[in-house]
Amino acid sequence: MTVAATLLTSCGGSKTTTAEAEKFDYTVEQFADLQILRYRVPGFEELTLKQKELIYYLTEAALEGRDILFDQNGKYNLRIRRMLEAVYTNYQGDKTAPDFKNMEVYLKRVWFSNGIHHHYGTEKFVPNFSQEFLKQAVLGLDAKLLPLEKGQTADQLCAELFPVIFDPAVMLKRVNQADGEDLVLTSACNYYDGVTQKEAESFYSVLKDPKDETPVSYGLNSRLVKENGKLTEKVWKVGGLYTQAIEKIVYWLKKAEGVAENEAQKAVITKLIQFYETGDLKDFDEYSILWVKDLDSRIDFVNGFTESYGDPLGMKA
Repeated sequence: MTVAATLLTSCGGSKTTTAEAEKFDYTVEQFADLQILRYRVPGFEELTLKQKELIYYLTEAALEGRDILFDQNGKYNLRIRRMLEAVYTNYQGDKTAPDFKNMEVYLKRVWFSNGIHHHYGTEKFVPNFSQEFLKQAVLGLDAKLLPLEKGQTADQLCAELFPVIFDPAVMLKRVNQADGEDLVLTSACNYYDGVTQKEAESFYSVLKDPKDETPVSYGLNSRLVKENGKLTEKVWKVGGLYTQAIEKIVYWLKKAEGVAENEAQKAVITKLIQFYETGDLKDFDEYSILWVKDLDSRIDFVNGFTESYGDPLGMKA
């Protein structure tokens, strides 16, 4: 899942704006190996109200896709994040204690990397707080605050999620590229379920037509799963996998469609909505072509299943 919005600006400015830039504090926060920065956006103040409205709608559409990315990066990511957020928000103990402060850093890393693995290296984070601390913190919360499955207790939640957090041998790498290993089975990403690398490669090789000069990106917007011994795709679309989030993305994109800067940009947004509604990869190709051709819009954006480096086989986005 890829989302971004940018404002295309030209360089330049007065001595006053240069002086203001020198005084601007770019650093928001620094922890672990990360530094969070804020940026000045020259030219934003000169945008029309309609253009700012467009940016707002596109930003909201992007935010609605956040949980999709978390889930794609690992099947337990969302529940781990929600459990830690519940502790972070509602813990009644000493929030200055080392265990709590270290859990806070861990949670910030999870927020930043959209999961429990490093955003670049893809190795799993090492928690610097104890299992005992986290378990007591979880058990001390109202069960309604926890991401419990139906009929699950807080103790059972800990038993399910703690090995994923604390055991270095469990889901070690989000994307494994080691030679001689099954890249699908040894990767923690959530693009496949119960499927081996050989099965996945065979499934998609059958779909490809060597005579097709403009093939679609097979598998780009789906999870490949095995059900009753048969391989099948769960397509990410309205009415399919991730429908709740995608319906909200479409809602905001339709708002953006109504305030597009020009007909070319409107056509891009319209086609993207169509792709989300159908899940048809031909629609995605048409959207991509329209997006590349739009050279006149000042507000540029990317939203969709685009970058596939999170998949060890390089197919799914």
